[in-house]
Amino acid sequence: MSHFTKRALAIFVLMGLAFLLVKAGRGQEEEPARFEIRLPPEIRSEQVQLGYRLTGPFGSAYGFIKAEPERNSYLIDTSVDHQAADSLLVIMYAPGCQTVMFTVHSLSESDKTREVSCEDLPTITFNGRVELPEELRRRPYEVVIWYMPFWQLELFHIAEGSVPMYPLARVTPDERGAFQVLLPNFTKDAVTESYHRNAFIRFAAMERDTGNLVCPLTPTNVQGGGSRYDLPIQSKYPKEVIFKPVPESPQNQTVGPGRQEAR
Repeated sequence: MSHFTKRALAIFVLMGLAFLLVKAGRGQEEEPARFEIRLPPEIRSEQVQLGYRLTGPFGSAYGFIKAEPERNSYLIDTSVDHQAADSLLVIMYAPGCQTVMFTVHSLSESDKTREVSCEDLPTITFNGRVELPEELRRRPYEVVIWYMPFWQLELFHIAEGSVPMYPLARVTPDERGAFQVLLPNFTKDAVTESYHRNAFIRFAAMERDTGNLVCPLTPTNVQGGGSRYDLPIQSKYPKEVIFKPVPESPQNQTVGPGRQEAR
């Protein structure tokens, strides 16, 4: 191969490489910026429960952000399969705060940053007592409590899917099975009220050491739960709510939020 041919080939290769780099750079620039949610100092980032729904040419897509400690903001991707979303709906809950909900109708024309605030959510003192048979009472356990916002399925247009489970508290009963705990008063939460309190509180007895399920618990002197072992959202409960195991509850099973997580 002549010196001229080698030189021409080298120039051609370099030109092709430059073209590919420019094209890749343009592709990166065209990827839409992520949406940033800035947290106030009083919210601990590892306790944030944040879900979202994107709509666009791909249809609808939803996800949940994995909570992490020592963050002052969270980022949400605004594209699905490299297709830019048109709108964004965000739901955020943090302990002690009312639920935050907002919609960005036109992502392409909006500022992709939103500072959220914490409006105080009052608490109620809740008294309960767990009545377990002897074979279960011998296992050292604690009562684990979750908030179940069923209304999110409607909001995210999910016909079938797992309901998010927001951890509220863990408490160890005394020798009688009695316990007292402060719970959020979700009747004072504007979003929960707007969805006709379509949310419930779930209780379960869990082994303290292993986290294994002892049994899901059902209230026996409060009516109106979303399932046989859910407590309805109310502003006031009996002086002591009595819990018993769900009769056919599985044993030695772990429970927790069964949900999709996304960064």
